[in-house]
Amino acid sequence: MRIVLAADGTRGDVYPLCALGEAWQARGHDVVMCGPPDFEASFAGSEIEYRAVGRNVREFLTEAAAAVAGKPIATLVEMTRYLGEVLRLQLEAVPRVAAGADLVIGAGVQAGAAAAAEIHGIPYRYIAYCPVMFPSAHYAPAVVPWSGLPRWLNRLAWLVFHPPFVGMVRSQLNRQRRALGLPPVRDAYAHLMSERPLLAADSALGWVGSDCPYDVQQIRCLHPIDRSPLPEKLRSFLDAGPAPIFVGFGSMTDPDPAATTRSVLGAIARTGCRAVISEGWAGLGDGPLPECVFVTGSVSHDALFRRCALVVHHGGAGTTTSAARAGVPQLLLPHLLDQFYWSGQVHALGLGPPALNRGKLAAAPLAERISEAVGNELLLERARELATTLAELGPTAPALDAIL
Repeated sequence: MRIVLAADGTRGDVYPLCALGEAWQARGHDVVMCGPPDFEASFAGSEIEYRAVGRNVREFLTEAAAAVAGKPIATLVEMTRYLGEVLRLQLEAVPRVAAGADLVIGAGVQAGAAAAAEIHGIPYRYIAYCPVMFPSAHYAPAVVPWSGLPRWLNRLAWLVFHPPFVGMVRSQLNRQRRALGLPPVRDAYAHLMSERPLLAADSALGWVGSDCPYDVQQIRCLHPIDRSPLPEKLRSFLDAGPAPIFVGFGSMTDPDPAATTRSVLGAIARTGCRAVISEGWAGLGDGPLPECVFVTGSVSHDALFRRCALVVHHGGAGTTTSAARAGVPQLLLPHLLDQFYWSGQVHALGLGPPALNRGKLAAAPLAERISEAVGNELLLERARELATTLAELGPTAPALDAIL
């Protein structure tokens, strides 16, 4: 089979789909990946063909850094601007790549996959990495920055906040469809979600509400386990003292990296912990550092988290799963969208203290949350129990074959 995978978004949107493609490629299928230009270089030498589609996501998030830092309304404004820029590029490029394909799969903010399937008359599936993509009274929609609300309030949130978001997507989408000679769609959300969408999330961490109107097929989290060894300098730091805390916000950018670094360092000083700070797309950790702090670039989370006392992060699906696999307590600072769901799940499952909203990041409250989590035997016990549960879940392969 010839399979086209199309994702738009950050590393957490692209790399799980890449892992899916590699699994199918190993089974003898021909796989093409369409994704943002940011990740094209990392596919050099890969057996999967990579087609750059859309605009540079890191560049956009850097421009929108103030919105990303915990401001939901500003985030929606920036998302509207982004959609206006990339939808045309997606709808022009992905159908061309998909000519002659047998299956198209989309993920993230990607409309070209659905259009390609429509134009060529081929099957289409959408993959989500978080349950909040699917309406349910069990959780609020992704645009609502709260979790753990009563069901009646979640229902109200879906009624109030979801339709305007869908209307915005429909307006942008139909404008581009008209330009390509395609008919308008009435329900843009259902159009993008496909008839039977997939949820790639471990069921012990997140699940679709029983009242969801979509026929969702849930499979294992697709985030690949990275078995790469840690750099020697980082290993030496880890060996030199007690297990450190990890602090990193992944693909989230920052309007003032220096101020955020000062807040993180201030919290570390207050708690007396050693720490590993991940630079990420925010560029954290620049400037003079105490001996108890090590700054790293991109390294294997699977290898590093197992050696940490606490993982402090933004709440991306992949980072949340990696920390859960490692059996380590977590503290989340959600910035936007599905990160609020994962922050609620981490606390509800007993894996960490209540989340600290990114907009309230400062040395004192961060230090308080860290102190609450580090050395907490109940959190550690629950984290280890869940890690065992995740390790015992069945392999992904049967589900991947079933999709085909």
